[in-house]
Amino acid sequence: MTTICQDIRYGIRMLRKRPGFTAIALITLAMGIGANTITFSVADVLLLRPLGVKEPEQLVCCGISDLLTDYFSYLTISNSNQAFSDFMAQSEGGSLVTLTGQDMTGQVNAMFVSGNYFSFLGVVLARGRGFLPEEDSQNATPAVVLSHRLWQRQGADPAIVGQSLRINGVTCQVVGVAPEGFTGATLAGPDIWLPMGSYLSTMVLARGKSRPLEHWRFDEYPLPVIPVGRLKPGVSLASAEASLQPVAARLKAQLPRLWTPRSSLDLYRAPRIGPMYASAPGFIATYRDNERSWITKYSLFLLGTSGTILVIACFNLANMLIIRGSRRGREIALRLALGGGRSQIIRQLLIESLLLALLGGVLGLMLAFAGTSILNTWFATSQEPRWRCLQTGLSLRVLGMTLGISLIATLLFGLRPALGLSRRDIAGELKESGSAMLRPVKRRRGGLSVLCQIALAVVLVMIAVMFTRCALFLASSDDSFNLDNTLVVELDPLSTGYDRMRSAQVCETLADRLESLPGIDSLGMSPSFSFGHGGADSIYTYIPGAKGDDSERLLANGAAAPRIGRDYFPSVGIPLLQGRSFSRLDSVAGEGNVVIIDEYLANRVDPNGNVLGTWILFGWFSDRSEPYRVVGVVPSIPSTQGKRSFAQTYVPATTDQMCPVFYLRLKDPKSAVVMEQQIIEAIREVDPYVPVLSITTLADRRRDHNILWFAGMCVRLTCTAGAIALFLAALGISADKGFMVASHTREIGIRKALGATQRDIMGMVFKEGFLLTTVGLMIGLLLGWGATRMIASAVYGYEVVNPVGIVVTLALLGAVSLLAGYIPARRAARIDPMEALRYE
Repeated sequence: MTTICQDIRYGIRMLRKRPGFTAIALITLAMGIGANTITFSVADVLLLRPLGVKEPEQLVCCGISDLLTDYFSYLTISNSNQAFSDFMAQSEGGSLVTLTGQDMTGQVNAMFVSGNYFSFLGVVLARGRGFLPEEDSQNATPAVVLSHRLWQRQGADPAIVGQSLRINGVTCQVVGVAPEGFTGATLAGPDIWLPMGSYLSTMVLARGKSRPLEHWRFDEYPLPVIPVGRLKPGVSLASAEASLQPVAARLKAQLPRLWTPRSSLDLYRAPRIGPMYASAPGFIATYRDNERSWITKYSLFLLGTSGTILVIACFNLANMLIIRGSRRGREIALRLALGGGRSQIIRQLLIESLLLALLGGVLGLMLAFAGTSILNTWFATSQEPRWRCLQTGLSLRVLGMTLGISLIATLLFGLRPALGLSRRDIAGELKESGSAMLRPVKRRRGGLSVLCQIALAVVLVMIAVMFTRCALFLASSDDSFNLDNTLVVELDPLSTGYDRMRSAQVCETLADRLESLPGIDSLGMSPSFSFGHGGADSIYTYIPGAKGDDSERLLANGAAAPRIGRDYFPSVGIPLLQGRSFSRLDSVAGEGNVVIIDEYLANRVDPNGNVLGTWILFGWFSDRSEPYRVVGVVPSIPSTQGKRSFAQTYVPATTDQMCPVFYLRLKDPKSAVVMEQQIIEAIREVDPYVPVLSITTLADRRRDHNILWFAGMCVRLTCTAGAIALFLAALGISADKGFMVASHTREIGIRKALGATQRDIMGMVFKEGFLLTTVGLMIGLLLGWGATRMIASAVYGYEVVNPVGIVVTLALLGAVSLLAGYIPARRAARIDPMEALRYE
């Protein structure tokens, strides 16, 4: 133990003796270990972090595949629970509601649950209580439980329990606050929980809708619900599913028109991220069943990226230790000559490497803390609830992983130099004069290290270029749209307690007032926000008078059919290519159905462009809408899902339809900030009680789309990884060339004495290792092409990097190599021949 302590003290002295080397080594390790700590913290959340509920492995969800509705009887299943010890129900996913409280007004994510939800999950609330059985009734006073993060956003009032909040204009009493970190049965938790009985008042009647018909009201819950059961001890998922088959027969009898030949009642493990689905078509059921596989793939991709950075860092540091070891050859030879064993030398060098790794791990943790804070901020900005709920952190597992990474790094970068230095030639070293002249190490070893660093850096840069290119393509839009010139204002007049007719009148009054503002060029309206997103409609041709299948031809699936009002097209910057825009007469019921379509759909209708006056049908499953006559054509909006194009159709909003989303075209796009305040003041003048949910530019609203947000996240992560790889590769190249200059000082002096110019010397340094650099680039391109091909096949909407991306990669690595070699080359060019010739 005393010997090890002496080795540690000696190692600390050696690190302090070379502060420049120690600083560079610690920065290198901190980047490698920090990157791995950050990615493992994400993987820890996705795969390992417990959900904070009782026995989550026993939770199973019940759903029906390929059922033509999301509504089915919850009690029919829960009453047949021979395989389950308990049952509860929850809504499929989050429902956006308008929350009005003392400190905030905005949209939050709500989940409707059965009264035994919290007791079923075994959760003790941080404040207050859960729901009572009588609160599950539609006649009960609506109650609400807040998530811990929403409670904190509300000001963390310790007396919040018992206070009232307005949800969609309905007064609800706060009965509890969930514990910190609780998100329910999945990681994607809501902001608030409401009893199922309050769905009718908050989501149906408060939204101006009529009470649903009796045959749509299953068990007093007019919403899609997912039964969640807890398996009895010793009961398998297969046996529990077999016990529910008699229930499937009863459901089939209850829903004869909606039960398809492919429909089946099945059980599945509760998804880790969510959401759950009551009924699911084939592609949703496939994702639901393979969710953990997808999460594992994404986690492995992140860990592989950060692992590559760690390998580059270790290659870099191992090369630096070999170079540094050449300066310590005489010291090690003396220790061996004085009786020091080879094992003692290896132990001393490994302890020095371990000290570096541990100090680098501490710095890496500091970087990881900052990185996870940035990640949490990015997650919080997502419009998708499942991402907003993800909060990374440095748990005990993450800290243990960091320690393990530090130990692995010690072996990766410290073992080979230690073994090599312990084999020094004692006699040869002691015969050296002890001057500053360095003995050259084997170039093959250092060159191989640099080659590997360059190859791995190329891989990461190619991946970053691929994601960046695809993200730019997704976020791009035609310059003629000028999305920055349009402000999108979203209101919710229904939350004030107005009925739909009064809310529609308020929207029209507000639209007139806003359109009269001096800085507004035009104003468009729509019932809900829609710009370039896909939909759920299928589009068919319609030929009046034709019989049979010839009258209907499928044109597109996943089409969007938003309703629009006023001057929507000029307000969002979409020009009219053919035909006419909508008139007020088109909004009057009984005046004929008209539609405006985009270029993509127009080419599907008639490639020759003769589409005006043709007819189309909208299809939902086996139903068809009334025919719509095409009166205009507009440009296609770039899709947010890669190369996949969605047909866009536009239908006029009816005169009695509420349109709370305004699109305000600005005369001067630079006045957006000033106009926001004027818009709020104008709305308050007309009606101070109408909640303003958001005011943002159309460009920002488009960038907030979930797919674009995810693409932006991938770009940030991969570009950061690529930048770190470039930096580490530059350090490695610079260190390698710097050692070459130091070890060839006498040779350089002789060359300069014989007439070599500074340009000749710099050229010699740049040529050193040129072949290895070129080979590293070529190997990296092959590996990068394979990596991007694998990623493109696994992630929808992404393509293998194209020739432009390859050129960008080569240009970046070439520039980094030149810059990394410039400083050593310049130092070599400035060597004084007389001083160099004195080296002996």
